[in-house]
Amino acid sequence: MDLDYTKFRLMVKEVASSVASKYPSYVNAEDTEGHLWIFLFERKNSVGKLVAEDPQWEPQIASTLRKEAFDHCAREKASAEGYSTDDIYRYSLPKLRKLLKEAFDYEDWQSFGQHGDGQPTAKALANTTGDLVAELSDVKIALSKMNEDTYNLLVWQFKYEYTLEQIGEEFDITANAANQRSMRALRGLQKALGRPDPDAEPRPSDRRVVRTNSSWRASLANQYEGG
Repeated sequence: MDLDYTKFRLMVKEVASSVASKYPSYVNAEDTEGHLWIFLFERKNSVGKLVAEDPQWEPQIASTLRKEAFDHCAREKASAEGYSTDDIYRYSLPKLRKLLKEAFDYEDWQSFGQHGDGQPTAKALANTTGDLVAELSDVKIALSKMNEDTYNLLVWQFKYEYTLEQIGEEFDITANAANQRSMRALRGLQKALGRPDPDAEPRPSDRRVVRTNSSWRASLANQYEGG
């Protein structure tokens, strides 16, 4: 199917300029624009079908192009800094549920390094080490920012394993309302962790960059060598 590329000129230009401006040290608008045109050309049949069948196609295509532009810029940044985009991920809701069960058992997971004088020092956060203990540290810090009701709900649900019915009784609400409140609490925790967009496919700019120990050392080496 032929695609009328004139319909996309302004959209591609605006998306490329907007996204590239967030990565000024790694990409420019022209290169990002070129990448988006290649992206559209490779998918011209499916894009053309959407344009022909859906009068409201513009927001969908713009959103797709924006995500692709962020992914492209993130790859360019990763390449320049010497780490893999495979190390970029977000705290999904299933991951948060699993981490919360452990985060409330503070004495079971907290570990410390040692100064030369033998005194303990807290481990670094996940965006500098990428290990489980650091992830739990991040979650615990985010929990400390929650209001009392939200914190209590998460404690009841993930530490004491209250059912939705039991949580509803604590707040004098229905189980369905308790479920909705639980989802808001989890999404609030995501936001505290640096992800304002809770959708299934977040923009890379909204994701936390969590690096493996090896990739972090590579990044430090590049900085030390003036890279």
